[in-house]
Amino acid sequence: MTMTKREVVEHWFSEIWDAGNISALDELLAPSLGEDGQIYGGLALRKELPLLVDVLRGLVGPMKTEILVYLEDGEWVSVYYRTNGAGEEGHKPVKVESLLMFRFDQGLIVDLISRIDSLALFEQLGQMPPDTLLGCFSGQSLIWK
Repeated sequence: MTMTKREVVEHWFSEIWDAGNISALDELLAPSLGEDGQIYGGLALRKELPLLVDVLRGLVGPMKTEILVYLEDGEWVSVYYRTNGAGEEGHKPVKVESLLMFRFDQGLIVDLISRIDSLALFEQLGQMPPDTLLGCFSGQSLIWK
């Protein structure tokens, strides 16, 4: 039975990101999206996606993704979603809203465009000051030690 685009998107979040089931990548991504194919807006290559999932799950802790808005237009699907996590070692809850676009061909994902609110994520994890964006608008600079 072929999954609808919405079912594929829901499976993408629940299996890969929430459950950390990397093997689901092979059933959702088209073979035309080669190992060196750029995904997530250039954040990672296809072959690097398992590492990206592991790193993000390590930072955010156990996750649950909620689709807030789902739009479908031809071969494209756009999703506005919220990722909730317990935070590193369950100490700092994390809540990040992001956008992800999928392009489909024959029921498989052939392209991904992502805009993750990384600044909000890293602020919540304590890796960036909580007012980083305001500081940037003020013209201030961050100095790394």
